[in-house]
Amino acid sequence: MIGYSEELNDPLLQFEKEIVQGGQIQLEIIKQHFLDRASVFENFQAFIAVDSQKHIIGTSIGAQTTIEINGEQIQAGFGFDAKVSPHQRNKGLGRGLAKEVYKQYFIPNGMSRNYMTAKLSNAAVLKMISGMLSNVWVYDFTYLTIPTSARMKPRYIPGSGSDNFGVRLFDQQHVDPDYYTIFGNGLGAFHSHKMYRLKIKKVKLAYKVGIGFLRKYYASRYQSTPKEGEIMSFSTLYNHSTDNLAGINLVLEVLEKQRIGFLMVCCKKQGAVYRMLKNISINSYDYNLVTDFPLKGSDCVNIDVRCL
Repeated sequence: MIGYSEELNDPLLQFEKEIVQGGQIQLEIIKQHFLDRASVFENFQAFIAVDSQKHIIGTSIGAQTTIEINGEQIQAGFGFDAKVSPHQRNKGLGRGLAKEVYKQYFIPNGMSRNYMTAKLSNAAVLKMISGMLSNVWVYDFTYLTIPTSARMKPRYIPGSGSDNFGVRLFDQQHVDPDYYTIFGNGLGAFHSHKMYRLKIKKVKLAYKVGIGFLRKYYASRYQSTPKEGEIMSFSTLYNHSTDNLAGINLVLEVLEKQRIGFLMVCCKKQGAVYRMLKNISINSYDYNLVTDFPLKGSDCVNIDVRCL
């Protein structure tokens, strides 16, 4: 296990290029610099695993962040960009990387509560964490993908009330203003595409046929669905609630003029925000917060937009 050094940047970018994410739609992460996602945090540390020939076989990064639970703001550790070479999987390397993040970063920095995010379908992450810790908790939420060409029509949602999951930009004073835009209605757009973009590397045939059907018969909603080989630029919504969500059309309009193709919105699948936006979304991904501290589905949680 070694630390990051600048001469590793190009090999690390090549390593990440070879790690494909997703099943039916396979995604490739595109960055200008390996630390682009980490450098938005004031405090972080990267860990690199190499084999006996000094070839990169795994990565993981830990950062300090703020999470708010039931109104209490807590300093916590956030683990991300955990990647293992396909040839080195099922050998305990991922677990070893997680242990090093704890031993060398979380514990020395006094972070007794830590978490990461993982797709609901990502059993490997849950297996890795549960094999290392005596107790693990999961808290579900959902990503909605909304084309910036879409517009929400005002509509009444019965029992719309506040969701118990939200997204904020904590410690805003430490973040370069180029990374976010605040709108007069209180909504914020964090420009995640400045950290990384996603390339549609491959779409499985059955899924490609299904998308083609949707584009043909539901063109107004699905015409903007990204195609194989396309690179997605996106921003992530924050500060959203049922009280100000009517202002999302202004956010979409501004992003579309800036040629940012998509807006990602995180919310509870059972909540009002999801019900208000699902009709203009072209996709949803179920995710979990995976924590080493007790967290119930009924808890009110706000996480930092940089952790998405």
